[in-house]
Amino acid sequence: MSFPSSGKQSFYRNPIKEVVRFLDTKHQNHYRVYNLCSERAYDAKYFHDRVRRYMIDDHNVPSLSEMVAFSKEVKEWMAQDEENITVIHCKGGKGRTGTMICAYLLASEIFATAEDSLYYFGERRTDKSTSSKFQGIETPSQNRFVGYFAMVKNTYNLTLPPMKKLTMEKIIIYSIQGVGKGNGNDLKVQIIMQRKPVFFCSASKNSRIVHDAETDTVIINLSNCPPLYDEVKVKFLSSSDLPKYYDDCPFFFWFHTSFIQNNRLYLSRSELDNPHKPKAWKIYRPEFAVEVYFDDVI
Repeated sequence: MSFPSSGKQSFYRNPIKEVVRFLDTKHQNHYRVYNLCSERAYDAKYFHDRVRRYMIDDHNVPSLSEMVAFSKEVKEWMAQDEENITVIHCKGGKGRTGTMICAYLLASEIFATAEDSLYYFGERRTDKSTSSKFQGIETPSQNRFVGYFAMVKNTYNLTLPPMKKLTMEKIIIYSIQGVGKGNGNDLKVQIIMQRKPVFFCSASKNSRIVHDAETDTVIINLSNCPPLYDEVKVKFLSSSDLPKYYDDCPFFFWFHTSFIQNNRLYLSRSELDNPHKPKAWKIYRPEFAVEVYFDDVI
């Protein structure tokens, strides 16, 4: 569901009073509402204080611990009474909402694989009478974290995986021509953990950038990277006029250190947030990719 709104936003989103009227009429005393927006809220009294909040940023991912807690909460609520329902929303009712719904579908064993849960959510959300466009989760990092959660369910029985601490040693960007200055010197990298920046590098700080025009690659050799663990966000900024999309940056991605294999992470264009969007393809060619190399923290 999209955000229950008032004022001008109620003209194009769900009017909150209509949402309340519907729920009180159809599901009186049997509903619970989850607000997944970090950026906006409403008075929980509208819904008789039956509102739970998970603070997830727009176009970003929840933590695995939040996904586990949410899925267990919803399972418990739904099991209390066969008439109980759960209402889940973010701003548009797609990315963050879909990520958490897929977590519940997996935790409840309605589906066994991330792919099946993602497809089901998209099919159920798409109104084929008005549009043929598939309305499932589109953001690559959100899809990735549904995959992580499937492993948490199937491998770790809904407990968090063992913590793995890594340092980031090197970033390779493929097919760099046409991306900003085309040699990587305009790029800056910010690493975020637990909502806080923990590392920053640019051509003049904490890195050595090597451009190979023959192979059309840029190697960013990092120095002074702190230990990274659990959910990590890597955000690429630019001092050139490289267009910004989601998250007010050219491109970014999330990963979880516990699922890094062989100290390497390779993400193709379709697996990177923002370059995955067709409107960005005039800049990011099909071969565009990011490869990250790590080292273990002993």
